[in-house]
Amino acid sequence: MNVLIIGTKRKLISVYNYCKENGYDVICIRTDGHENNSEMLDKLATVDWFTNGSYFDITDETYEQFAPDVIINFKEQTNFLQFEKDLSNKLNLETFLTEELIEFFSTKQEQDKVFKSLNIPTVPNESETVLVKTELSGGTNFEVTHRDMANKQSKFFQDYLDIDYIVSCHFYSDGTKWYHLNNHIITYEDNCPVESVTPIKLNIDDRTIVEDSIRKLSKKITIKNKLFGWQFLKDKNGNLYSIDFNLRPFGGFDMGSYDTDVSDQNWSSYLFGNVPPDYITYTDTVRCVYKKKQQFGYSDIDRIKIDLTYLKYEVKTYD
Repeated sequence: MNVLIIGTKRKLISVYNYCKENGYDVICIRTDGHENNSEMLDKLATVDWFTNGSYFDITDETYEQFAPDVIINFKEQTNFLQFEKDLSNKLNLETFLTEELIEFFSTKQEQDKVFKSLNIPTVPNESETVLVKTELSGGTNFEVTHRDMANKQSKFFQDYLDIDYIVSCHFYSDGTKWYHLNNHIITYEDNCPVESVTPIKLNIDDRTIVEDSIRKLSKKITIKNKLFGWQFLKDKNGNLYSIDFNLRPFGGFDMGSYDTDVSDQNWSSYLFGNVPPDYITYTDTVRCVYKKKQQFGYSDIDRIKIDLTYLKYEVKTYD
């Protein structure tokens, strides 16, 4: 099997290692010089957009010569999804991506619109103080400002809420079913993340809203052969809202914090034909304590791994 990986981020190392362990031929595209890139994958990259400046060029003969069977892409920005779609079409590979889906996956405003159309709870947009959001990953370049200023910027914004915690749900979809693999939680103080824990079981109230939201969206949105995540925000008043939908795993995936380091599962294997089990037995939990309060983005952490006596997690499916 030939596998083309778009990007060299650290969270792609587990996919690369799985491919090599199984004898697959792999090439990587270095797309940038980001600080979160893997030095190893940067050096192994066959195509280097960052150095030669040939960004999103599907005419590069390398792709046809390599003839990938599978394209792995953990980037969700418009131009990366469009590149994945166009290259898949050129190489006669199946792709679920459409122009409408690309807009949904890459823009928070479109996600908010779709959530509202499905009666999935979303953050209100009524207060004078609002949070202006960008499409960058990692929660960076957000801005708290007055509503009048946000309107002048013509960017997407919502009420600036007092956050209690954020629940992040991980999934895999094979094109027919969504498999709900894991939940983790980040608790907040003064709207700054202070601690995260994975895996967790949702409380009854949160689970009801989350599972209802999953049922609704999984019938609306087609996804095939992707690992992805969805975040829900709980405010200090006890309200749970859908926020960001990410067509990629969350941070921590590179450390095996959701699969290989805490259970007998390797989520990368799902991308190559393995089917998630009905239940995952988690053997450990990972607790990350943020070293300083930082409102946007994430500070350095102390990562603490703790043995679990027993946690059998039911992998619910949605179709």
